[in-house]
Amino acid sequence: MRDSQPSVTRGILTGIVAGIGATIVMDQFLKLSDTGYKAAEKSLKLVDGESPWQIAHERVQEEPPAVQPEDSTEIVASKIAQAIGKPLLTAEDKKRAGQAVHYSFGALMGVVYSVTAEMIPEVTTGGGTGFGTLLFLGADEVAIPTLRLAPRPAETAPFDHLQYWAAHVVYGGSLELMRSLLRRLT
Repeated sequence: MRDSQPSVTRGILTGIVAGIGATIVMDQFLKLSDTGYKAAEKSLKLVDGESPWQIAHERVQEEPPAVQPEDSTEIVASKIAQAIGKPLLTAEDKKRAGQAVHYSFGALMGVVYSVTAEMIPEVTTGGGTGFGTLLFLGADEVAIPTLRLAPRPAETAPFDHLQYWAAHVVYGGSLELMRSLLRRLT
């Protein structure tokens, strides 16, 4: 018979596994939504060659950046490498290290959620989607821009906000699904 008593240890272990799993699902969602966006943009070309997506994006960003901004996880990875005395990372190393930062953060947030769910089961109301929304607001909309790891929210296209919010809702829902399944097994 499984133990129905709250357990911090169980919360940590299920949080790590579920957090990594939910991050994988979130990444796949972002890849699919990017592909879908590009396909929709291509199929919605107007007569003059500009799509409605481009028009909306241009209205939000009067001056698009000349260079694609560095991903926030890659910036963090570079700072960590510098802090431990590692030489400058190559572009490929930055990408890999950025992924490691992303998955580590996903696992850490999985632990926060799972331990909290062990102690206060009501946080699972909404199947983790509320947690995903709070994570989006706290990390993507406040912390990352405040730490100057990404542009301010007002400088980001509305579609990007919606895409990343949806990705975090997917993360939260996947996190709760995996956490609850793992908890039933323990």
